Amino acid sequence: MSLDQLKGFLQEIRKNKRLYEEVSKVGTADEIASIAESFGYEFTGNELKSIKNKDLKGIKIKKQDTSPSYSFGESGN
Repeated sequence: MSLDQLKGFLQEIRKNKRLYEEVSKVGTADEIASIAESFGYEFTGNELKSIKNKDLKGIKIKKQDTSPSYSFGESGN
């Protein structure tokens, strides 16, 4: 992986409103990587997920749990 590609993409998100909006609409790292590719950046979803905040000064990566949750029982019917 090119850490420089990933850093460049994350910096671009801060400057480019259209890119920020596109990335904000998706739910997986692979979808983000696909968007990044359309903007000329090359990395995979797994590479994005493996990045640690300490690797990127001035950029904070927040991970979110997108796994589904289900309510079963009387209140779930």
